[in-house]
Amino acid sequence: MKLKLLVLSAFSISAISTLIPGLTPSAKAVCVLTDVGVQVAIHGKNSVANQNNKVDQQASNDCYGNSATTSGVQVYTGSGSVNQNRNVGQYVSGGSANNPTGVPMPVIKIHVNPQIDVPAYPNF
Repeated sequence: MKLKLLVLSAFSISAISTLIPGLTPSAKAVCVLTDVGVQVAIHGKNSVANQNNKVDQQASNDCYGNSATTSGVQVYTGSGSVNQNRNVGQYVSGGSANNPTGVPMPVIKIHVNPQIDVPAYPNF
C-alpha cells in the first residue's frame, strides 16, 4: 500500500512540474549590448602591430527588453608594421514597455574582442 502511494505521489509531482514553466513569465533582461571585434595581424618579425579597440556601450535608464549587437573583423598579413583601429558606439533605449518587475537591473554589456598579434612573417 505504501509503495502505491509513493508511486502515485511521484507521478503527481512530475505531472505538475511539467506545467510550472508554462505558468511563469519568461525571463527578460533590462537591455543587452554585445560587441564582437576580432583583430588579427601576421607581420614581419622586426615590425610591430598596434591594435586598438574602443567600445562605448550606453543605454537609457528606462531601457527594457532591448538589445544591440555589433561585429567586425580586421586582418593584416604582410612584412611591415600595421595600425589596426576600431571604434564602436552603441546606444539603446526604450524597448518593450516599462520594466514590469519593478526591480532596477543594470544593463548587460558583453565584450568579445580578441587581438591576435603574430610576428612571424619572414623578412625579405
